[in-house]
Amino acid sequence: MSSSVNTKAKVLYIEDNSANIRLMQDIFSEFLPYDFIYAMNAHDGIEMAQKERPELILMDINMTGMNGFEALMVLQQDSVFTTTPVIAISGDAMPEQIDKALAAGFADYISKPFNVVELIDTIKKKLN
Repeated sequence: MSSSVNTKAKVLYIEDNSANIRLMQDIFSEFLPYDFIYAMNAHDGIEMAQKERPELILMDINMTGMNGFEALMVLQQDSVFTTTPVIAISGDAMPEQIDKALAAGFADYISKPFNVVELIDTIKKKLN
């Protein structure tokens, strides 16, 4: 009998809106075979990322306090996260905002309200 080690990828969602967190939790529990963790602000998200070492980070751009761009810059200074994709999630779907996010180093950009199928596909592509 062989023992299997839990090798599920861990995904961190950094978001300051509890309704959005609940929605993402539901999507993960229904459709995605990954471990879902979250933080309610950028400071806690950075600490959690350093502690948990997720394989993927989903980050809201417009958070109170430190925004997603500032949090990404902090993560980019840590060599542990040089290969960790960080996906921007924002209600701002303007092309200039998307271009700015991708230029800053986000691996992808998902607009809110998001298309659940596109969200799932994007997450799976980044983790496979």
